[in-house]
Amino acid sequence: MHKFIRFLFVAAALATTSLCAWAQPATDTGRAVAAFRQGDYPQALLLFREAEAAGNRSAKLRFNLGVTLFRLGRYREASGYFQPLLLEPQWRDLAEYNLGLVARRQGDQTLASRHFRRVSEHASSPKLQRLAALQFGRLAARGESAAPRPWLAMASVNAGFDDNPYAVKNELLAEDAVGEDPFFELFAWGQYRLAGSETDGWRVHGYGFTRRYSELDSLNLGSLSANLSRDSQWAGWLLETGAGAELVTLGGEQVSRQLQLIARARREFGGIGVQLSYVPAYYAGGENYRYLDGWRQRFSARAERQAFGGAEMGIYYLFDTNDRADLQQAADDYYSYSPLRHAFGTDIRWRFLSRWEVRAGVEYRRSVYDGNNRIADDRGEWFEYQRESDRFRTWISTRYRLTPSFSLDGKLQSIDNRENQDIYDFDKTELSFGASYVF
Repeated sequence: MHKFIRFLFVAAALATTSLCAWAQPATDTGRAVAAFRQGDYPQALLLFREAEAAGNRSAKLRFNLGVTLFRLGRYREASGYFQPLLLEPQWRDLAEYNLGLVARRQGDQTLASRHFRRVSEHASSPKLQRLAALQFGRLAARGESAAPRPWLAMASVNAGFDDNPYAVKNELLAEDAVGEDPFFELFAWGQYRLAGSETDGWRVHGYGFTRRYSELDSLNLGSLSANLSRDSQWAGWLLETGAGAELVTLGGEQVSRQLQLIARARREFGGIGVQLSYVPAYYAGGENYRYLDGWRQRFSARAERQAFGGAEMGIYYLFDTNDRADLQQAADDYYSYSPLRHAFGTDIRWRFLSRWEVRAGVEYRRSVYDGNNRIADDRGEWFEYQRESDRFRTWISTRYRLTPSFSLDGKLQSIDNRENQDIYDFDKTELSFGASYVF
């Protein structure tokens, strides 16, 4: 009878994520565990944090921090403590079970089902296996669980209005020129997992995009890409490495083809998500775009965490360097197409009532072009200058989910570009509405 009562206590603790019974406290965290058991989760978090700041890096403390943050509804931060424990055999099963609970609370029932299914199949503890199977069965009974699919796809359609499709100074447009035009967009993305899982496997993925203007056929844009990626883990980082190709057209004419390598990494540090990427690529311009031939290298770093009112806030930095063939139309004129760019931005996302999402952001980009442009002024006299530009971009978007798969979308974007030759200054605003579907 004593063993049976003890089993019920542990099972109830697991089912409600009060899992400190699995991580018996050390003396320096005893007060924190006592506060947790009394339901004083803010005080428990404070005391656990003090132990962490004092140098306690044990898996036990990280696990208890994750459970406490979960109780406080800070799911992203909780996940940041559970995720690294997947690499530690002693804690892997408990951490994955809790990641399933986090995913369920965040509304991602498919991901929750994957975690519960893996624990029910592979956990070393029969009791934990049964609890995970129970959670998996509950999701299945509500139609929220499904066997992992090897593929995932989404498609969207948008209609919008662009007040400056040419992206030029308004004064340069003649009165009879088209200075604004409606557009129509189609976008589709998909991936297929060839082998393994999202943390250890291979997949192919790619996208197609087209924007078509009502009158300005020469500005119709299209792009098509395909990539092969390897997903893996290393020292707590989720890694993606691979290679891909992309084709870009403008007005039905090929602008460029590119081959690129992909290296990305993601990890959580105490509730702060960090993402790094490096993408070197070689471009081959189309027949009339040979000046785009050459190399482009892009590096980005991003950090995000939960902010006030349940919002998620991110900051990022982008570095973009180019070594292109550039354009020399005659013996005298020369135009550089090899910018060195630094971009800094921040964005924030709010979720309301689990269905409505709003995003907003601002970005500043500084560009300095390699070499000196040589052009003629209004009087036909030649002069040289190094092209520099400053661009501010702001946007706000919204998404409302009518169903878990079908959404209505809207976006407003504004660009203000200023250069050291004011003939290239321009303002641009786009407004679009549409719908998207996840398959």
